[in-house]
Amino acid sequence: MKAVQLSGFAGLESLKLVEIDRPAPSRSEVLIQVKAAGINFAELEMVRGRYPAPRPLPFTMGFEASGIVAHLGSEATNLKVGDRITSIVSSGGYAEYATAAASMAIPIPHGITFAEANAITIQGLSAYTLMKFAARPQPEESVLIQSAAGGVGLFLVQLAKTMGVKKVIALASSKEKLDLVKNLGADFAINYTEQDWVAQVEQATGGRGVDIVLEANSGEIGDKSFELMAPFGRAVVYGAKNAHDSFPTEKVRQLILKNQSLTGFNFPSLRPEQIREAVPPLLQLISDGQVKLFANHVFGLADVRKAFVALSNRQTIGKVVLTP
Repeated sequence: MKAVQLSGFAGLESLKLVEIDRPAPSRSEVLIQVKAAGINFAELEMVRGRYPAPRPLPFTMGFEASGIVAHLGSEATNLKVGDRITSIVSSGGYAEYATAAASMAIPIPHGITFAEANAITIQGLSAYTLMKFAARPQPEESVLIQSAAGGVGLFLVQLAKTMGVKKVIALASSKEKLDLVKNLGADFAINYTEQDWVAQVEQATGGRGVDIVLEANSGEIGDKSFELMAPFGRAVVYGAKNAHDSFPTEKVRQLILKNQSLTGFNFPSLRPEQIREAVPPLLQLISDGQVKLFANHVFGLADVRKAFVALSNRQTIGKVVLTP
């Protein structure tokens, strides 16, 4: 079968389209005929050598895949051949076939495409569990969402509204993205490439500051967002990029002086029961149409490097997927 493997950490040149044997599921796994595999920012960081590789080189890339159950292990009794599922995978999703633990399989809701379903597995569940276990917003609060038109950000905007947040402030970088997050319920959509974006956020909060900052980006945008926190506000820091950046002493000083708090969030570190708990309510929100899925950027396996460039250059909205 065809698969995209990572042969090193020298950037995009390390991504190779190769022919390998089809993986075989263990007793508790299923074999998925892959129809779409999702790309995540962590995989972009992995290619750059800034994120830990899951196994020795070379290996098939891809944390997640959506498709059709092609074969069942002897203990995989919760599924049947032909089921449409999306799942975190064990053998690498950038391939024509992949294996996954049967217990991790998520049924694809009616009317959702395979490409859209990839948004559920990591980005959707990351956003839902981040809000539920880390941010814990209250109805009277305000939330600032960075990268609001990204894969996780689109979920966060919509989930904040379903949770009744009073002011959802979304940061994005183009008119198209700002219009989208506004249509999804953001009360304020602000272009962070404009010089006065900080003043716009301050105006949106009446000068009080933001109760919750969801910080996906470090650097200047992250620093300014952090400074916008209200007294007793809290920041949730998440994402592969932030995991490699040091936390400056001046931010600790701000936390103390303004009675603020900081929470880190890492989806892979959640307990299995926390993830299982999040699946039914998220699927219900999707089925009810309260949370919409976006996967408008689809590339073939042979164009994997183009897909990574598009994601790296922030040319995309929502999920970026590969199709065999």
